[in-house]
Amino acid sequence: MRKSIIIVLLLLILSNCSMNIRKETDFLKGTFDYSDKIHISYEIHGNGNSTIVFLHGFGASVETWRDIQSPLSKGNRLIFLDLKGFGLSSKPDDGKYSLEDQAEIILAFLKAHNLHDITLVGHSYGGAVALFTYLRDRSGHAHGIIRRLVFIDAAAYVQEFPFFIDILRKPVINWVVMNFIPTQLVVSFTLHYLFHDKSKLSEERIIRYAESFNQSGCYNSFVECARQIVPANPDSITALIKTIAVPTLIIWGANDPAIPLKQGQRLYQDIQNSKLVIIPNCGHIPHEESPEESVDAILNFLEQ
Repeated sequence: MRKSIIIVLLLLILSNCSMNIRKETDFLKGTFDYSDKIHISYEIHGNGNSTIVFLHGFGASVETWRDIQSPLSKGNRLIFLDLKGFGLSSKPDDGKYSLEDQAEIILAFLKAHNLHDITLVGHSYGGAVALFTYLRDRSGHAHGIIRRLVFIDAAAYVQEFPFFIDILRKPVINWVVMNFIPTQLVVSFTLHYLFHDKSKLSEERIIRYAESFNQSGCYNSFVECARQIVPANPDSITALIKTIAVPTLIIWGANDPAIPLKQGQRLYQDIQNSKLVIIPNCGHIPHEESPEESVDAILNFLEQ
């Protein structure tokens, strides 16, 4: 009897180990060593022939894509990166947090992994990084490795700062907010502002963002990214937007309070080969607030 119980327990342990192994092989989690001090965390999901790279918004991480991850991974290889200064990526106090700095790291990652025919997706701040990455890619090659762009409520033009960026750009005030106000309260207030349909904002989502905010070094990296968010030559970048030649999908929440819809419409007018999908009753983060509509828009775009 005792021997039978031991055998059953061993089988249960082995079964559990087997389940854990399968779960871990569902995706690849890795780190790209850009330099001795800069290590970029990333995840790869799916094993299709089409490669889609995702860049999150300000204060977010790879966690922001969880709602659209599963349906898009069928037939595609999805690569999610934590930008420098966010998520699990390094947050060095080196002062190099401009959009150009971020784009240089992303392009180095793409080349180091020998990626080609890429669809580059960028949300909000990540949309600005995606734009700079594309322009840098095309500056060295007539036919770069980025073949499609997807801008989701992207920060493509200079505009009035949303309140959370404005606060981070103000000395003393930013320190007080980041060090004395409970992180979960800051996150909850910000997400309630960004979501149009507040009923879709769960406590789990708030906690998920708060965990990212609590990473060591976030105060410095958030402040530096906010301080350097405006490029040195905004007018020339605006002119270069009109030179984008690859197929481009623009997804926008109709009720975005941070980057108004008119910015998405302007982007659509400036990019000749582009399509604009406006999601009604949706705020600044469509892939979290309206994931089904966002997935449909991306899949239809890829099929074309």
